[in-house]
Amino acid sequence: MLTVARVDLPDQVTQRLRERAALSESWGEFLKERLIGFKQPVARATAFVGPLLVAFVYAVSDFFTMVEVASVFAATSALFIFVAWYMNRHDIRSAYSRQMVARRAAKADLKAGQGEAVDLTLRVRPVFYEHEHGVIVLADSGNGQALYFDVDSAGEDSRWFLYVNGDMHRDSWRWLKLLGSGAVMEFEARGRRLAGIGDTPYVEAPDAWEAISLALGEPQDGDVIDMPFEEVVQTISRLL
Repeated sequence: MLTVARVDLPDQVTQRLRERAALSESWGEFLKERLIGFKQPVARATAFVGPLLVAFVYAVSDFFTMVEVASVFAATSALFIFVAWYMNRHDIRSAYSRQMVARRAAKADLKAGQGEAVDLTLRVRPVFYEHEHGVIVLADSGNGQALYFDVDSAGEDSRWFLYVNGDMHRDSWRWLKLLGSGAVMEFEARGRRLAGIGDTPYVEAPDAWEAISLALGEPQDGDVIDMPFEEVVQTISRLL
């Protein structure tokens, strides 16, 4: 059974959204922080080892030797930082893109100022389909409809961790769906564990998910599909 109620955003959600909306790093600032800031392991190691090495060489040798060692150390560190950037350049750009998308979404959610508090009591065990970037979750929401979740494993989505440790198999779900971006937040899974949970199929072919999305009406994360749960599962089974 699915129940939905319009509510004002809780204070903790509002604060989190404000922090996201306040992010204003340019691409240059973001890249600099990832390369020579403390988020880069090589930069952290350089900042820690460099002063100690220079001080030690100066203590046991002379000024010119210290300068020579410092120059070699700086050049070697710069080379390592360049290699780290080259190997992770796509991930760095993807992280920046995700940050900017999150910032725009947070502004839209703050402007809306409200969300939908959703409660779902499950009588039938949900179905999970793992893929490269996370897991698709389908659940019977009653009244001839099905709930669709697209959970990303790369971010900080609590649903992924609940899925991994088995708590998504509990029969009472609660979450907040933001009205600005449609994002799902504050997800909780409680109650008894549903029996009969088997192995989760892993779907590798991206074309299969495109066909499934079209067959289900191209739902977004947290949407309710206007199809019976059994029909949704059968449709996916035929397409996989």
